[in-house]
Amino acid sequence: MELDVRTLMVVFTVNVIAVALATPAIMGWRLGPAARWAVLSMGLQAGGWVCLVLSTFWRNAWQDQASSVLAMAGMSASLVALRHAVGLWSGRTTPLWPMWALTLLMTLGYGLGFAHYPWRVGLANGVLALQMVLVVVAVGQRSPETGWRWRALIGLCMVAMAVVTAWRGVLGALYTASYPYLTAPHPVNMVAALVSNLSLVLTTVALLLAYREEAERALRAQALTDDLTGLLNRRAWTERADALLAHARRHGQPLVVAMLDIDHFKRINDERGHAQGDVALRLLARLLREELRSGDLAGRYGGEEFCVLLPHTREGQALSLDQRLRHCLRLQSVQELGYTLEYSAGVAALGQHDHTLDDLLRRADEALYEAKRAGRGQVVLAPREPLSASPAPHRPQARAVPTPVLPTTP
Repeated sequence: MELDVRTLMVVFTVNVIAVALATPAIMGWRLGPAARWAVLSMGLQAGGWVCLVLSTFWRNAWQDQASSVLAMAGMSASLVALRHAVGLWSGRTTPLWPMWALTLLMTLGYGLGFAHYPWRVGLANGVLALQMVLVVVAVGQRSPETGWRWRALIGLCMVAMAVVTAWRGVLGALYTASYPYLTAPHPVNMVAALVSNLSLVLTTVALLLAYREEAERALRAQALTDDLTGLLNRRAWTERADALLAHARRHGQPLVVAMLDIDHFKRINDERGHAQGDVALRLLARLLREELRSGDLAGRYGGEEFCVLLPHTREGQALSLDQRLRHCLRLQSVQELGYTLEYSAGVAALGQHDHTLDDLLRRADEALYEAKRAGRGQVVLAPREPLSASPAPHRPQARAVPTPVLPTTP
């Protein structure tokens, strides 16, 4: 049985429409940014092919020109959307305006020069092939956050499609007699139909793989992150802190652990509502992220309590951080909450007798208790363990560090 080119185009268009409708249903309707762009790409491609098929029934009529222009715009825009989806999934987004500019210029040039067949065929297919190559470049960039399988599938499909698209453009622009119209019985159209259908299947599989990879990353992040504050949860913080502590002990490097507790948090919840309490927690968490270095570790330890681990840090540096954090918290809380938010803190530097993280946390927690007992709103340094082989019979008292009174308004 022989199939003419138009029939193959209709079959492919039906397949594209089915994929465009099925993809969001399979992924779910609550999509992330990358998945939304991928679904948009499928929708634009389906719309473009519908217009292209319709144009074959209105040859040399004004409807032919209108539907052909819309078809080229839709297909080109679908490649822009696909390029952006790949960038979002890979974590390597680049400006889209060059590809959008190609889409706009090609659409305008195609419409204005529609009467000149070699011009419009060469222009449209040349730009589409170039955009496909740009997608190949995007998926070819190495990314530690993404797997290579789905990127390889998209890359292979785009290379194959770019070849047949450029082939069509060259034939239409330079060898018009052998390729006088879109549905001409030319081998390139048969090859293009086969490549298009195969690419549709493989690209759809690739997008679903990319979406699954994104969902798995989100689940892993959710398992490690406190939903309210966005900081590490207690389990994740403890696991990473154990590794940093072991590294510091092995190499003899200084390290400090601080435990922070928001003052009078129960009163905030009782008098202002739990929603305001949540806002207070998020504010302190945000300021911690802003003030800490990239190698520092912050987590929500439970309730209104936070833990911070500072590698390569001595007590004096930890106290400087505490002063900056308090100053920022006072300023921001007055502006955002309408009242001054304070916290108490206990700081413990790694000592010779801190064999485990629990040892260090215990000393920081005792210092925190001293800060709260002494009136809150201050930081207390835990006493260092004695360096001798036999510890002193009575541990010295933790010492409170005066916290300078800073203005609450800029």
